[in-house]
Amino acid sequence: MLRKQGLYAILGVIGLFIVLHLALPPEQHSFRITATTMLGGIAFLLMTTSVILSTRLEIFETLFGGLDRMYQVHRTAGVFTAIFALTHFFGVPKALPEGTDPLLHTMVPSGPFGMLGLIFLVIGLFVALNRKIAYSRWRPTHKVMGLVYFLIIGHFMSAPTLFFEKFSASGFLLMAAALIGLVALFYSVFGMNKRTALSFTIEAVNPLERATEIVLKPTGKMLEFTPGQFAFVEIQGKDWDEPHPFTISSAPGEDRLRFTIKVLGDWTRKVREELQVGGEVLVRGPYGRFDTMGAGKKQIWLAGGIGLTPFLSKIRAMEPGDPREIHLVYAAREAGEAIFLEELQQRAAELGNVTIVPLFSEEGNFARVDMMKQKLPDPLNSYDYFMCGPKPMIDGLAADLAKEGVDKTKIHTEAFEFR
Repeated sequence: MLRKQGLYAILGVIGLFIVLHLALPPEQHSFRITATTMLGGIAFLLMTTSVILSTRLEIFETLFGGLDRMYQVHRTAGVFTAIFALTHFFGVPKALPEGTDPLLHTMVPSGPFGMLGLIFLVIGLFVALNRKIAYSRWRPTHKVMGLVYFLIIGHFMSAPTLFFEKFSASGFLLMAAALIGLVALFYSVFGMNKRTALSFTIEAVNPLERATEIVLKPTGKMLEFTPGQFAFVEIQGKDWDEPHPFTISSAPGEDRLRFTIKVLGDWTRKVREELQVGGEVLVRGPYGRFDTMGAGKKQIWLAGGIGLTPFLSKIRAMEPGDPREIHLVYAAREAGEAIFLEELQQRAAELGNVTIVPLFSEEGNFARVDMMKQKLPDPLNSYDYFMCGPKPMIDGLAADLAKEGVDKTKIHTEAFEFR
């Protein structure tokens, strides 16, 4: 669930900028210039927000409720950046005010910087939001947004005083944001990967039904994580320079790291068919706040297909004597596609507090509220829900559970989308 502390922080900074900008405008500014430059400043603060969140720092995971929620805010901030920037562009006066010496401002590059920045911003946003563009093509083009950030800084830093007063109170705030944003950008591009990467070698590649399990042996330090977290996996070698996020399916304390990857497209199919034992893999993480320990004693874990992986790690890590009552609802097309079902049933028998509820659509058993009413012993609003799986299924279930009187604070989902 998205935590609101991070949103309040963003809105607080934008609100402070608006107050400073409107309360202390330069005397020579008209209302139109004051208003349109305010919109431009808001656009820049939102873009800075996106840059800062791309650092993936743990403190921001705490503020927003996990890296998945951070990326939702990152994406939304990008959309509103474009909206405010376009409004600023069409609203700001194109002609110099009467009485201004045009020769004095002929060589100022503010306009070209702003125009180029806006063009690349709109193109980059279109690419980012277009799901038809493959991830392998989206990722390198998305890096162009760093150039856009430099262009926008150049735009307002070189703007004539009659349009933007850099040394006003709101101007100082924007310059401070630019400094922080540049540090965050350089850290993301040059520092983050070196700081967070751990090296592993591939010990096994295990084909499963419509999925592949890769087993990794640490070459040095083992990744420390809690059950339900995920990491970015980057296979080293030619044509493997593309990190992907996957949930960790092993339990903390194991001497190997395991990922279970569903075969969905070209890259995951390549993992299944071409990945070789002995190859090097870099793992960055862990990330995520899909934590069941702070919820109530009665819990429903609902897994759709490969959405099983966070729960698999949790059950593998669980010890007998756990006081919670857990029902794992495992939805799949058929029994043959329910990977690790036998292991789950065996672990449930050992633990005593876990009940496995398999639902196979080919048998007419779907992950729906009416089916859960039949399968679960208590009223639906008496449970906390943790759900991971295909987005349409999870969104539909969350809406139906809310209609059944389940409080939204009891519904926890993993928003596993990063573009």
